Amino acid sequence: MQLKRYIAPGRAGRQAVRAATVEPGTVNHHGQLVVRRAGRATDDLPGQSVYLLHCNRCGHEYGEAGIRVHNRKCPQCSGGTPGIAVPDAPQASLF
Repeated sequence: MQLKRYIAPGRAGRQAVRAATVEPGTVNHHGQLVVRRAGRATDDLPGQSVYLLHCNRCGHEYGEAGIRVHNRKCPQCSGGTPGIAVPDAPQASLF
């Protein structure tokens, strides 16, 4: 009888679970609506994507890192910190 060597499944086959706070359509407790993923990474937080947020109070749109979306305030009408630059249209991705 020949033994087969066990090969553990690779990480490439797995996808990271996305938190419910960054799903498009989600509104945080400060009235900020997640519109879409912006298609770029943050400059200051490795591994974090930028999301486009829309203020339900004044209509201002701005970007923020996914990890900060849940507690974000509008920079225009609620005294939040300035947002991250967001490209006009989502960038095409091969993945």
